[in-house]
Amino acid sequence: MSDFLVRDNREMRARIFDFLKDPLYEPNYYMGVREQRAVTTQRVKAYMSQRFYDIADYVEDPLRFCAGLECPMFADFSTAVKMGVHATLCGGTIASLGNPAQKAKYLARMDTLELAGCFGMTELGHGSNVMGIRTRAEYDPATREFVITTPDDDASKYFIGGAAETAHICCVFAQLTVAGRDQGVHVFVTPLRDASGRVLPGVRIQDNGAKMGLNGVDNGQIWFDGVRVPRDALLDKYGGVDEAGTYRSPLPSATARFGVMVGGLTTGRVLLAQGAVDAMKIGLTIALRYAFCRPQFGDALIGDYVTHRRRLLPALAETYALQLAMQRLKAVYKLRDMKRGKEVHLLSSGLKAAATWRRVQVL
Repeated sequence: MSDFLVRDNREMRARIFDFLKDPLYEPNYYMGVREQRAVTTQRVKAYMSQRFYDIADYVEDPLRFCAGLECPMFADFSTAVKMGVHATLCGGTIASLGNPAQKAKYLARMDTLELAGCFGMTELGHGSNVMGIRTRAEYDPATREFVITTPDDDASKYFIGGAAETAHICCVFAQLTVAGRDQGVHVFVTPLRDASGRVLPGVRIQDNGAKMGLNGVDNGQIWFDGVRVPRDALLDKYGGVDEAGTYRSPLPSATARFGVMVGGLTTGRVLLAQGAVDAMKIGLTIALRYAFCRPQFGDALIGDYVTHRRRLLPALAETYALQLAMQRLKAVYKLRDMKRGKEVHLLSSGLKAAATWRRVQVL
């Protein structure tokens, strides 16, 4: 049954689960925010040092990549989320939108956490409306640099995982202007901190503080005050500025470019949906095992009572159904077929919503 429900990277998953038995990953529910963040960072570093996956697998072996990020969810969600922001949202964006030189510059250093990354899409005044973000990136032909600016507080990058304390670089989504002409949303790999962890000039970061959960993740708010980045900071697979200062793109419109710029969110949806299903598995495994070993009113087990079964068995059936739906999604997702992009988008978006809401109800 396990082989039927989990169809990829079984040997690697077994090695990961064996590694996660390390005492470092034992839960401790009495830590403060600072201590939890420090432990989460230790856990991420220890896990990534095992090289169960490489960030390049985001493109080259997407199921291996997903397996490497799914398994830590069984041990600690803060670790999984912090690593997911670094590897999936930041690293995956570079892997999918960057040119070969950009991948060579960043990905190997991100695999070792020499460079920790975060993902600067969401703004205080713009969440789902990414096309409406207001961070600006204007090309300066005199210096061949982009000048990145936050015009006001609403345009600040908000609740960015990893930004408050640890990220060295950020994939910043900004409205690009070249020679006075708006070219739409593009992504710029922008330094936030130096190697010693000091915030760089022109960058301001505020800690978003404690949250209702996932306190191992250091979310932060970011402002840019005329931060200059070189021409090759723009991830230019689908649009860039040449040495003459001319904007060029293989895609015909800003709308078409926007579609591929946010494509990296799909992998995040796959992982969030699978994480929700896995949380249901964990909760139901505990509840069902307990139901059929705990007696109530004599020798009868609580799992023998119809009312108790009606609480658990429909949830179990739904969990099986959602797990099989995830296998369907992954079978299409791994193909990386642009012609099936809409299908992947619909499946991943729908399953993310269905699985996360159902997880709340089941648990």
